[in-house]
Amino acid sequence: MDLRKVWKLLRGRRAVSAVVSNVILTGAVITVGFVVLAWAQSQKIAYQGQYSGAMNVDVARLKERLAFEYIYYNKSAQNLSIYLMNSGIMNSTSIQTVFVSNSTWFISNSSISSLTLLKGGSAASLNIGQEGYFVLTGVNLVTGNSYSVEIITGRGSIFESTFVA
Repeated sequence: MDLRKVWKLLRGRRAVSAVVSNVILTGAVITVGFVVLAWAQSQKIAYQGQYSGAMNVDVARLKERLAFEYIYYNKSAQNLSIYLMNSGIMNSTSIQTVFVSNSTWFISNSSISSLTLLKGGSAASLNIGQEGYFVLTGVNLVTGNSYSVEIITGRGSIFESTFVA
């Protein structure tokens, strides 16, 4: 080998070193870019799942319909009977909380464990087209006054009706 070629190779080492370092740096940047892209993709999938779940809950809530068929207050027994029908398109519509109120006070009852079905038997929830009722005991209402009943279902839907005791 010629001495000039060796000398040239040694003197040109910096240029080769700069090119190699640029290639390594570019490779590192591309690798970090792919890592960030993979992380962003996984976050997108997680957010889509959360959004889909939230939308399904909201759609189910919108499909719930409870119709008040009859509200009867028995003053001597201090019982309030509320007759309902599931007129929506969602099965398993359960009752979580019941509020009875007028302009000056309200009572809350969240211990509705089961509904009595009109066709016999009891159930924790109403399916499509089923009719049932529940009784609130120990309710002291003034006969002739107007009251409001608000029912909150297990999915969070709110249904309200008024009646005269």
